[in-house]
Amino acid sequence: MPELPEVETVKNVLSKIVIGHKILSIEIFRPQQIDGDATTFKNTLEGNTFISLSRIGKYLIFHLTNNLVIISHLRMEGKYFEYLENEENSKYCKVVFHLDNNHKLCYDDSRCFGILKLSNEDEYLSLPELGKLGPEPFNADPQVLYNKTRKNKNKIKTALLDQTLMTGLGNIYVDETLYRSHIHPHTKTYLITLEEWKTIVENSCKVLSRAIELGGSTIKSYHPGKDIDGNFQTEIKIYGKSGNSCEKCGKTYLFCKTNGRGTTFCPGCQKKKGTPINIGLTGVIASGKSTVLELFKTHGYETISSDEIVNNLYKKDEVIHKINKSFNLSFENEVDHKILRDYLLTHPKDKKRLESIIHPLVKKDIINILSTSKSEIRIVEVPLLFKAHFEDLFDTLIVVDVNEETQLYRLKHRNKDAAILMQEINKGNMVKENINKAEFIIQNNDNKEELKKEIEGIIYTLQSRLG
Repeated sequence: MPELPEVETVKNVLSKIVIGHKILSIEIFRPQQIDGDATTFKNTLEGNTFISLSRIGKYLIFHLTNNLVIISHLRMEGKYFEYLENEENSKYCKVVFHLDNNHKLCYDDSRCFGILKLSNEDEYLSLPELGKLGPEPFNADPQVLYNKTRKNKNKIKTALLDQTLMTGLGNIYVDETLYRSHIHPHTKTYLITLEEWKTIVENSCKVLSRAIELGGSTIKSYHPGKDIDGNFQTEIKIYGKSGNSCEKCGKTYLFCKTNGRGTTFCPGCQKKKGTPINIGLTGVIASGKSTVLELFKTHGYETISSDEIVNNLYKKDEVIHKINKSFNLSFENEVDHKILRDYLLTHPKDKKRLESIIHPLVKKDIINILSTSKSEIRIVEVPLLFKAHFEDLFDTLIVVDVNEETQLYRLKHRNKDAAILMQEINKGNMVKENINKAEFIIQNNDNKEELKKEIEGIIYTLQSRLG
């Protein structure tokens, strides 16, 4: 969706095209794009001349003679294209303004979400669309924002996307601002301090100013207009870059969803404050994950084992039936782990198919447990966390690692005959390749007392963020 810099770019481009030119006629190919009566829109505007353009937040404002105003919101894919009269209209043209210089202005919208609305100079600022908008970052007072959000329990990213608090920031520039401000997008808004609000306003102004200077961002299918590209995407630090390394701390950017919106954050620079804190725990086999889980449990925090979730799933009739049908097996009351493991050793290609059955069910159960838990801190052990792409479920990650010599020693004490085999099987958990996504990395090659001290330190750190 075009944000403030893109709309500012469109305004600047259109000003050179339309100011001083009269509308000879208007064609409306999709009346639903007009907010109000389309016939009135056409008849009232024809014969009037564009005087100037302005912008409020993400709204374009066309000012015309006879006190008339057109309010335009581009939404997802709205664009304006200028053509000569003898040229074809744009592919998704919805409205055409025929001008007095043998040119025409096409409003193009492939998604059909944008709107054009007729108003006048006396009333347009008090319309609901504009009247409810907050100040732009350039005019925002951090003290006012701080005062207004003392009871706001929304995530800070959600609050910044709400144009009634502060207008002009969309998905791209919120991610960029929060990254530069070292604020986790899911920190509750009421926990943002006055100093942090000052930082948010300062960084949002810097980001928007630079984006305006570069003509906005050309992201995926959005270009401000015909043959126009924004260049700010060459300076984007974090938006859309999950999997890249942070230039500040070296951690790997993570992706999550914020009320349905894609969000990228750095687990090293952006630490979530406030409750709850959801922790993903993973590591190689025999690294000590169960011990870590038990230490969190002794502190009174909720612990969840995905292995236990899988055990429960293997007792459900619909899961048993699906596994039997998929792999031509004959389990009755419960899926036998050993039989299934032996089957997969001889049919390794079927492992992905089993994961496609089980992983979505495990994810669903984890989400349900986390949504109903009353614990301030919840920790979920997921051995295949990275392979299953469960990173987006958690606010922070803990990886427990171990060297191969210690790992093999521990596995032999569990099951001497299967130790080397289990070590080989576990290499597919993708922990080593993704270890830099974790905020906390524990090298558990020492005794349990050393591990306990390290976990105590992590718990203390997490407790300090509870607010």
